[in-house]
Amino acid sequence: MAKVYTGKVMIPGDKVNEYFQILKETEEKREPFRKYLIGLNKEFEEYLSIKLSERTVRKHTSIVDLFIDFICRQTDAECIEEITKGMVNTHFKKWWKRKVWDSTTPDELRVALKKFFQFLASQKNIVNEKTLKGLQ
Repeated sequence: MAKVYTGKVMIPGDKVNEYFQILKETEEKREPFRKYLIGLNKEFEEYLSIKLSERTVRKHTSIVDLFIDFICRQTDAECIEEITKGMVNTHFKKWWKRKVWDSTTPDELRVALKKFFQFLASQKNIVNEKTLKGLQ
């Protein structure tokens, strides 16, 4: 089961270069998953633009963009099926509150992610049932 990375990391001064090397290798390893999610978000944008206003589409896709950053940097999930409802609800909302300064409400986050996961299920046949139920 995928985990969320929380808390602070203490790195001894003589291990800083080693830490940066490991960080770089980890980001390179996760890059294909990130690109895949970004591609899905672009398709999600096209899907939404058919029936919603440009402003609403931009709002939903920007939330999903930051969700992708959260998933790729703060978790060890390697596929969409490994994303848990706790990651989508509790952890992402806490992360959003700490990192993003805007007027987006928790309900707007839930709606955007719900639409994204519904899009994945209906248009891409990528079903994460637990996450969809958690976004109800």
